[in-house]
Order: sequence, then structure tokens, then C-alpha cells
Amino acid sequence: MPHFGNYTKTDLRDTSWYDQVNQGQLHREAARFGLELAQLSYDFEAGPWLSAGWTDMVIQVDSRLISGVRLREDVGAWQQGIFNAILPKLARGLTNLTNPITDIKSYLQPDIQLHTGKAVVMIREHAPKRFTIAIGFMGTGRRPQDWASNMRLQREGHFHEGFFDLAAQFESKEAEIRFPSAAQALDMEELTLKDVLEACKQPDSAFRVVAAGHSQGAAVLQIWTHQKLKAGVQKQHLLGFGFASPSVAIDLPQDELLCPLTHFLVADDLIPRVGLRDHLGVSYLLRGDDVFREVCYGEYRDNPLFIETLALLGSLRDTQQGLLFALALLDALRPQPAKAVASALAVFVDHTVYDLPALTEEWTRRLLRFTIMGFQQYYQDAAGKEANPEDIHKMGEKVHALIERFGTVALARMILKTLFLTHSLVGPDMVLADHAPYSYLVVRAFDQLVRLPEPEETESGAKEAMNQEEPAQNTQ
Repeated sequence: MPHFGNYTKTDLRDTSWYDQVNQGQLHREAARFGLELAQLSYDFEAGPWLSAGWTDMVIQVDSRLISGVRLREDVGAWQQGIFNAILPKLARGLTNLTNPITDIKSYLQPDIQLHTGKAVVMIREHAPKRFTIAIGFMGTGRRPQDWASNMRLQREGHFHEGFFDLAAQFESKEAEIRFPSAAQALDMEELTLKDVLEACKQPDSAFRVVAAGHSQGAAVLQIWTHQKLKAGVQKQHLLGFGFASPSVAIDLPQDELLCPLTHFLVADDLIPRVGLRDHLGVSYLLRGDDVFREVCYGEYRDNPLFIETLALLGSLRDTQQGLLFALALLDALRPQPAKAVASALAVFVDHTVYDLPALTEEWTRRLLRFTIMGFQQYYQDAAGKEANPEDIHKMGEKVHALIERFGTVALARMILKTLFLTHSLVGPDMVLADHAPYSYLVVRAFDQLVRLPEPEETESGAKEAMNQEEPAQNTQ
């Protein structure tokens, strides 16, 4: 039906679960709604949402705001239909528009202000004169410059600097995000997201906000939510869902960690183990079994290189170990032929723009040295000290063993493939929509979720709670 989500088939008109989830209950349809909202920030497929009554959609792509997607009225319906078809396609195109100069500056100049945030915002009248605002935060895009924020590992107060900056960028746009249909219904000249959030500081607000994000988007969700609560937005008017959420905070007061956020994590996925130390909100974990891996990994499930790569990535417990692995991999490239080095490095960048295998040997070696220097600095930013060469060597022994057995380029490609397969939000098409870890989680395995302890329940927080077996309590 037209008002059902493309990926989970949940009814996008139904937010009756809001109060239950806001009070801490786990709800299957709410999780499915959250996944649909997170995915909307990637594909901008507005059709089902418009059919469900959502309107006044605004799409943020970098520093741009694209508005004009809304419900069709009787007057000018054909014109609105054109806008609804063209504007989301324009937004999708802009998310893939790369700029090599911007890419290089984003890595060479760590102090440069990045404006690579992406989000989608819309509104729906869920009861007379009562409105729900939905916000989806997009994860890391395909462009190299989109990754730069992830690697800004220094701290902005208690938060990851790169994620904090992206949240601040979205916050700076709040006064420009307008809801003309809701303003008309309320007999107001104008209504902005900033106005909505100001109203949410009152207990009897006519507005409530549901937000969601995947990966980098889930990181931005956490920091933006924290900033809104600190500014006075009341918890009963705000909730969110994170999928594959990195940790974003460290040494934050315990009461500030208790945000009305629910995170869904998959044990095979490395990304929820990196970032800083703590997630804001409550986290639930899915451990993969044979059925999960058969569905989500397909033909790769029995591939020997995939199996060993998955085990190696699974042994990395935090950001520092992840960076040690990257340094070990780069170090293992040093003695390899220049063509193999260039091909391996090309795997991790946009090789449709950078034809690295065509570089001369001299420039290939320079690029490798530059990349190693960059990751050494990332490690120092994250750990507060230089990486220990002995630790790199120890990690490198595992990498060298895989290179000797499978080859340099094959390993690089499998690392990227493994990261993608374990981290994906939805499947490759509508028919196989739940053949990805996080869509599988909300569609097929919701009753298998395990609630992770909150930070005060264990000294190191949820990262070291992967062996907890307590089943989640959820509302079907």
C-alpha cells in the first residue's frame, strides 16, 4: 500500500507507539519506522511518506536546503507532483557530487570548517492541531570529503569533534527549515524548526520530534539530541533511533547520558565499537547466528578470506585498535609492488575520480607515506600518544599472513566488502530489503535483541558487554 514503508512495510501514518517508546519501552513497529526514516535520509524516496500525510519536506545537503516537497493540493496538483518527483532526485545527485579540491583540503587542513551534513525533515498532523516532526540524519556519504568528519578524533568538550561539528551545522539551519502547511493550519505567518523546538520547552507543546540516523547520522543524532535537551527541550517531546551508532561521548555526567534514544547494534559490525566511549541512550545488540549470516552475507558467508577478515575485524574492540589495524595494513603495503599499493589504496577512495593505478611509482610511494602519516596523527588524536611500533608489528603479523595467502588487493577489497556487509542498513533492492543486518534486525530478529548495560552498570560501558545474555523486553 502506498503509505507503507518501502523496506519494512510498517505503516508510516502510525506513531501511536510514541509515548511507550518515550517512556523506555522497546517497540517493533517504532524500530521499523526509525529504520525507514534513517533510510529516507539516503534515498529521499518521498512517495510513501507523502502518501502517509507527511509534508513540508526539507532536505539538507551540505550547506544547501532544498524545500518544496509537500502534499499535493487540488489547486496546482500537477505542478506539485513535478516538484515532488524532481527535487528528491536533485538532492540525491548533490550527495554524490564530489570536489577533489574539497576532498584534499578536508584532510590536509584539520581546522577547516566542514559542511558535509545531510538530513531530511518533515511534519505531519497526527491529531487536530498536534504535530509530529520527523528528522532523518544521513550517514557517511560516498565522497572522500564525507569521511573527513569521522576522522576528526579530537574532543569538542565531551564529544567527538567531527560529529559535534556536523550536529552544530544542522543546528545552524533550524531557523531556515520552514513548515508552511503547519503554519497555515495553526494560523501562523511562519513556523520553523527553531520555533518548534522552542515550543518543545513547554510541557503542553503541540509538537513532538522523532529523529533517526544510521552510522555517522546516528552519531549526529546523539549530539544534536543532547544539545536540544541542554537547551531546555523537554524529554517527553523528543525521541530517536540510532542504527549502527558510533559512541560519541566521554566523561559526560551520567544524567546527560540518559537521553530518550534507542540504539540498535549488530555484533559483527565494527562501527558501533568505535568513536569515543559512550553512547547516549539505551543500546540493544543482535548477535549474528548462521541464519543471519546466510541471509545478510549471501555467497560471502563461506568465503575463506571473508571468514578470516570478519574474525580479524571482530577482534577490534575500540577506535585505538581500529587505527592500529589501519597502520598495520599500511605498513604491510610498504614492500609490495607499486601497482599493488596503488590498487589497494584505490579501494578505499573514490577510484572513479582518482585513478591511482596510473600514478608513477614515486607518487604512489609518496601517497603511501602521506597516508601513513595521516593515520599516525589520527591515532595520536584518539589515544593522546603515538602508536607503539611493537603494537603495530603485532597487529601486522595477522595482516601479513592474509596478504601471503590471498594477495594485497584481494585483502583490501575484502576488508571494504566486510565493512559494508556488516554495516548495511537495508538490502540491495526492495525484494531483498531485509537482507542487510539492520533491516534484518527490525524485520526478522527483533525478539533476539539483548539489552546492553548502561555505563554505570559496568566500568567500561556497553562495549565490554557483548557477552551479556539477558533478552530484551519488547512490545510487539
